[in-house]
Amino acid sequence: MKKWYEGIYRRQLTDMHINDTDERFLSKFCADEYYDCLVRAKIQSPMIYLQSHTGLCNYPTETARTHKHFLKGENELKRLIAKCKAGGMSVVGYYSLVFNNCAIEAHPEWEMKYPDGTTWRDYGQRYGLCCPNNADYREFVKAQIDELAREFKNIDGLFFDMPYWEVACHCDSCRERFLKETGMKLPEKLDWSDPVWRKFARARQDWMVDFVRFVKNYTAKVMPWVTIEFNYAAVIGCDWLGGSTEGINAESEFTGGDLYGDLYSHSFACKYYYGVTKNQPFEYMTCRCDRTLREHTITKPQGKLECEILLTAAHHGASLIIDAIDPIGTLDSRVYDRVGAAFERQIPYEPYMDKGKMYAEVAVYFDSRTMFSEDGGDRYNKTCAIGAVRRLVERHIPVSVVSNGSLDDLSKYQMVIAPSLRDFENDEPLKLVDYVKRGGTLYLSGASDSRLMNAFFDARVVGKTYGDTKRRPVQQGARVYISPDAGAEDIFGEFNSSYPLPLTYYLPLVEGMTGDIKATVTLPYAEPDDNEHFASIHSCPPWQSTEFPAYVERNFGQGRVIWCAAELEYDDRHAFGDIFGGIVLSHVNRKYEITASPSIELVVFESEGESLISLCDLTYDEYKRSLDIPIKVKCQRPSAVRDCLDGTPIPFDYDGEVLEFTTPMSDFKMLRIVY
Repeated sequence: MKKWYEGIYRRQLTDMHINDTDERFLSKFCADEYYDCLVRAKIQSPMIYLQSHTGLCNYPTETARTHKHFLKGENELKRLIAKCKAGGMSVVGYYSLVFNNCAIEAHPEWEMKYPDGTTWRDYGQRYGLCCPNNADYREFVKAQIDELAREFKNIDGLFFDMPYWEVACHCDSCRERFLKETGMKLPEKLDWSDPVWRKFARARQDWMVDFVRFVKNYTAKVMPWVTIEFNYAAVIGCDWLGGSTEGINAESEFTGGDLYGDLYSHSFACKYYYGVTKNQPFEYMTCRCDRTLREHTITKPQGKLECEILLTAAHHGASLIIDAIDPIGTLDSRVYDRVGAAFERQIPYEPYMDKGKMYAEVAVYFDSRTMFSEDGGDRYNKTCAIGAVRRLVERHIPVSVVSNGSLDDLSKYQMVIAPSLRDFENDEPLKLVDYVKRGGTLYLSGASDSRLMNAFFDARVVGKTYGDTKRRPVQQGARVYISPDAGAEDIFGEFNSSYPLPLTYYLPLVEGMTGDIKATVTLPYAEPDDNEHFASIHSCPPWQSTEFPAYVERNFGQGRVIWCAAELEYDDRHAFGDIFGGIVLSHVNRKYEITASPSIELVVFESEGESLISLCDLTYDEYKRSLDIPIKVKCQRPSAVRDCLDGTPIPFDYDGEVLEFTTPMSDFKMLRIVY
């Protein structure tokens, strides 16, 4: 049986986190006007608030508090849902987990707490956070789901928001659970070198998965007709604190979450969501506001809104556009005209958005379990993975994002990038060993997972440059260098032993390395933070060569493995991108090539008998001009090349091996090659 979400690519949510302390709040909420806005925006599926972060319910409740407006006369929210259903829309209900002010006000013992007993609200936040380990809070959630089952038999799905941690909770429930499961007291100090702290970090991940599984199972029991989705934004939008992993996504019918980064981050999220969703299309949620919903009276430029929607369409995902209601309950109808115009551009491409599978020559591994850096910095696997995807997009290399649970079949990728991995209680990275043995090429960076360093290179990390310093870090600029050996110019370009590559962070020191060492670590004259002994007062120029390896390649089984001590993929400077991109390009046999600005992303879907090529400009510019983009494809002889917008045929040349043609584009183009 076809599910409601199949082929539904135009979705919408209106935030309604509105208090009821003033009688004017939501006083002008009108189902007819709300519905009219949805129609203007060409929405196929609205997500409608049943309850919010305030904890107030927009329906008659016996377990909590109903928003005062919805106690008056006919319930306008229920009438809105009925109108949407009558209008052929699929309706999803919204429910806020964890964030619930009413629950905390009634039951302060449910609240997440810091080790000293303070709460998030004590530090100025407006949100009351319920701890999912509290048994009474869980019973409350069950009672609320029972009410939803009685009140909303006509909705198609339920979206559960906020299934993540905002606090490293030390409430009584968390302390008791950790003691019961480990026999240890909950650690109170963040310390990644402490094995007990690391157990706590892993436990928080598992506890949140346990909570969403509990919610999913109970909802499925009492509301078997709805699809169930948990907001899966924190895995990208947060770090270790959120405790979000693929285990949460596994409890959702399909993957979705609200994110607010630039178009390159948007592209990374689309690739990740596409790879982990159980069912297509995934759902990319973002606001129509310029920046965030915290300023809901300012709307993105039309071209930018269209770019975001079309970028999601290029990845065959559904766009959910978020608005915020005015405190009195009204909506700005002008916004919905603009959203409708943006979706109007997507509509011609929708017949193609369920065809084929995403093609990629390179995969980037994102390990959601290890989103931390031991020194508290921001260079860790996720940030480096996002950087790697951007460097590859800028070089027009089709790339996918793979994750825990999707490493069993990597053979379709010529190369896998596994940046800045951390030692943790996660055996997924070990699957990369088999990938290389069977002929794959693997790139590792940074200190990396000690098990992989040992397996591939017989090596071990013994420290880092100036790792024992007790000085306060004040020096800006280079702290260490990578010096290429003679003959490594093809990798490091203009950098050499006299003028090595500068790094603004310390590098790992590795011993016992087996393989072809192509570069080593070079140190400055003295410790970078030494303000008494220095060569240059402004900087720390290269001075002392060492034998510590900084770049190594090695044949392993039928494949090849590369390790770089630096996270080249993280640095956004052009020279670093050229080095990293050059390493990848030297190990990839390209099937699809375009000649275009680095801001043009190439996204490819393949199916039997055809290829879909999308070109997306990731640097929104309202003064775009049309560009001619040359494209080459290694393929069998095609019968036609067409513009998906209107079916216009595109002239092409074919030499028996390579197809060549040129297409004009401004911000977006989708093309179809028929074989």
